Amino acid sequence: MLLTIRGTLPAVILGLALGTALCAGQDRAEMRDAYLASCAAGYSDEHQMLGTPFRSPGYHSQVAEGTWVHPTRQSLAYAVALVDRGEVEDLARAEKIIRKVLTLQVTDANHDYYGIWPWLLEEPVDKMAPPDRNWADFLGAQIAVLLKDYPKRLSGDLVEAMRTSLRHAAVEIRRRNVQPSYTNIAIMGGGVCAAAGELLGDDDLLAYGRDRLQRCVADAAYHGSFNEYNSPTYTMVALNEAERVLQLVEDEAARTAAEQLRRAAWQIIADSYHPATGQWAGPHSRAYSDLILPSLADYLEEQAGVRIAARHSGNGRPVTYDGLRHLPCPDELRERFARLPCDPLEIRRTFIRKEDEADSIRGTTWHTVDACLGSVNRSMMWTQRRTLIGYWRTDDEPVVVFRQRFLHDGEDFSSIGVRNDQRGPRVLSLFEPLRNHGSWHPTLDRPENGVFRAMDFRVRYQLAGRNVTATKLDEQTFELAAGERRAVVHVLPGRFDGRDVVWECGVKDGLAVVDGICYGGAPKDFDFTTFDDVRLAVAIELLGENEPPATGPAWLDDKDTTDAAQWCVGEETLRVVR
Repeated sequence: MLLTIRGTLPAVILGLALGTALCAGQDRAEMRDAYLASCAAGYSDEHQMLGTPFRSPGYHSQVAEGTWVHPTRQSLAYAVALVDRGEVEDLARAEKIIRKVLTLQVTDANHDYYGIWPWLLEEPVDKMAPPDRNWADFLGAQIAVLLKDYPKRLSGDLVEAMRTSLRHAAVEIRRRNVQPSYTNIAIMGGGVCAAAGELLGDDDLLAYGRDRLQRCVADAAYHGSFNEYNSPTYTMVALNEAERVLQLVEDEAARTAAEQLRRAAWQIIADSYHPATGQWAGPHSRAYSDLILPSLADYLEEQAGVRIAARHSGNGRPVTYDGLRHLPCPDELRERFARLPCDPLEIRRTFIRKEDEADSIRGTTWHTVDACLGSVNRSMMWTQRRTLIGYWRTDDEPVVVFRQRFLHDGEDFSSIGVRNDQRGPRVLSLFEPLRNHGSWHPTLDRPENGVFRAMDFRVRYQLAGRNVTATKLDEQTFELAAGERRAVVHVLPGRFDGRDVVWECGVKDGLAVVDGICYGGAPKDFDFTTFDDVRLAVAIELLGENEPPATGPAWLDDKDTTDAAQWCVGEETLRVVR
């Protein structure tokens, strides 16, 4: 039977008791020492910071990929770990790092970027494009840990300099005043301000931090989830920052809010966790890889008692040490990590509630014993979004990954949006152009004139893993298969800028694809301030080996819309409207 669960996060995050258990000190010390050993070779006594090849996300920095750099955040994290171990040589090195990092903060209260740090020693704040205000939160949190937990291990003058630095960061965080919709930074900054208020004896900062954490609780209760919904990266940041508040802050109201946020995060993880593959089922608002990262896998194995075989081998993001004493998964949720409550299980969640319910952002996640599939009802095709993603086990490996994408010259394209309607293992999708967006990033690379130059635009459905196959069944039906499951892709006749969309499939280097080529040829300008000539709809179904495909979807004539498509499968009707 099918069990459908509708989002219950408001009930979960209200009125909960505080947890008190901490990780075993020996395990934490072993992790710290392994981290310190991995960092040692990268330390530069000349620069008094860690050195590493730069891995650019494509925004904020103009430094070239692969350049040897000295990052502020990772260097300060290294200092926290050194102070935590506390040997004489450790403390001497840590003091050098902390003093150097403090010199890089903008301390002029009249400066546009007061209170923040650059990402890199090699690229001061004024040279960034643009500077990242979040560095006040990230580095402020690390300084708060040092001041709360280790002040007696550091020189008195350095402690005073850190107190001054923390005040600069906290004042900037308060001035910026991000709203709860920026989930991870809203929680992190609230915690930094609350901790700074207590550490510096500033009642106003404490009150601001407390209020901000409480507003995050209320916001999650109203929407049904964090606005940065179901993110393997930023749900964990929110959870860890809630843990940080519980570690650093004594104020009971702030602690209660932090515990409510911590449990809300664990509920999100439990709802999305797929036991057979060990993966975080979609959809994901922000993710940096398709598979669970090693740090997240280690955390879930330790705190929820699971074992995860398939994990991303590396995410291109530097490993850090946060100095936190992590809290375990709440007892009432641990069983969910061991097995599904029923098979199949379908969860429908509201992520962002709008005044008009039709505009709300909602997600559907379908689980069965060996597979899962998740989609969001509307989104952009940003590189960090997983608008539709599925996982299943095969005999060849623990997990293969199925994804929906839209590419501009081979890179994910933020100026195309998608509307999805999902019922169980089936999703109907309609793609549309978006106004006032960027290409690689939603805003940071947005062209002033709205014009994108392209040699290739294509929608892609891909399956990554060992022994994957791609097969054309007929002119409008394709199959991506691995093991005993396959994703059947049904396409409708499409148009893009006056051209018919041409469909093809193939396999290369462990990636099986079905591509709808929207444009391919000489470089051409596309003006997205007026561009509207897109008619593109696709349906997919995740089937077992012997399940026959359904009849494909159809375009509807709807005088009130630009496009509408419908898919009738048995008693279910899926419909998307642009």
